Amino acid sequence: MIKVKKYSNEYLIQLRKKLGMSQTEFWANVNIIQSCGSRYESGRTIPDQVLVLIELIYERKLDLSTPKKRSNLISKESAFENIQ
Repeated sequence: MIKVKKYSNEYLIQLRKKLGMSQTEFWANVNIIQSCGSRYESGRTIPDQVLVLIELIYERKLDLSTPKKRSNLISKESAFENIQ
């Protein structure tokens, strides 16, 4: 089971600005439209699934930008689950 890291809205704003990204760019990388990202930055609760994507993409630097890269990740996760 994955432990979901909780990010404050202030941290996410600082991270986005540190990366030099607009809200549209930052949130698009986790498949969220700008208006929802703006709500999250204003303090709305962020779903765990989105928090996991933020950690994978911005903290662990995982590249999920193409379907091939995403499918490779899924294959690796499936293989890992079979070992456990």
